[in-house]
Amino acid sequence: MFININSNPMKFITPLILGTVFLSIFNCKSSQELTLQFQTTAPVDITEPYYSSWVAGIEGGGAGINVFLPLKENAKISIDSLHFRGEKSAVETRDQLIIGRFRYSTNPKKDIIMSSNPQDEYNNKRVLKRDTSPFSLIQNECVISYRVNGKRLYYKISNLKKGEAIAYPSAPPKNR
Repeated sequence: MFININSNPMKFITPLILGTVFLSIFNCKSSQELTLQFQTTAPVDITEPYYSSWVAGIEGGGAGINVFLPLKENAKISIDSLHFRGEKSAVETRDQLIIGRFRYSTNPKKDIIMSSNPQDEYNNKRVLKRDTSPFSLIQNECVISYRVNGKRLYYKISNLKKGEAIAYPSAPPKNR
């Protein structure tokens, strides 16, 4: 069978262009759909997870929330980060307790110097860049991140209890 391309070239070019566009969109969409799936079983036995807010008693001391994950026994797996309220934090492990610390800009020190001369701003503290989380979580959920055989895995913990807020006392007077 012989097809005469010269008779109507648009008849063959249009499907070719549409096919190329369709394949391009399909390939882009499939590469962007890297979904972060949660494991159904916990990698460690967590007893009663909770979070607690804190605020320093002095101006500029800061404020934040600590997430505590008490364990029944020492973890056999290394949990490296914790996701909570849109942010990600490295974890601190103490015996049978995993802690994620999230510091906020509440209670900032107010003596920031703004000037067109960079030398005047030399003693200003730098603004910390937040490490954002890819998860959409509600207020009392967190996600732990860990590795098994080189593969990153995630486990969601729901129903964290709200612990008592901690107000640290002010610093001692400077004249003592």
